Amino acid sequence: MTDLTNKVDKLIKDDLDSFQNLVNKYGAVLQEVLPEKIVPYVAYIIDISVTYLQGSHNTVNADWKAWSVLLIKKLFEDGNIKNEQEIVPIIDEFLEYKEKEYNVWCKDVISATNYDRDRGFFYRFYWKKNGSH
Repeated sequence: MTDLTNKVDKLIKDDLDSFQNLVNKYGAVLQEVLPEKIVPYVAYIIDISVTYLQGSHNTVNADWKAWSVLLIKKLFEDGNIKNEQEIVPIIDEFLEYKEKEYNVWCKDVISATNYDRDRGFFYRFYWKKNGSH
């Protein structure tokens, strides 16, 4: 996290206007980010994630792209992402996991909605990655 926060701090110091544009770009999503002091860092990791997903996983369903970005955000908040080089491999790992395990998950789980089903699948991977389970 230190490498990432230091980089963002430097970017803010060197070009505040460009960084403010980045925060504004994701403003709707960032409204719910607390504490507010992490907003610039979350904006940066969202931008890295979205740019990568658009370039390398453009055919992936928008919902799974959103789950991928949420995964990166949560892992960052937990201190499990130290630098930006970790973001892409985690996204790839999650989407590979989704391809391999999702159908099995769907057969084994009962859920009220598709959102509940997918949320459960997301948290299964998140807890595995976070070391919670």
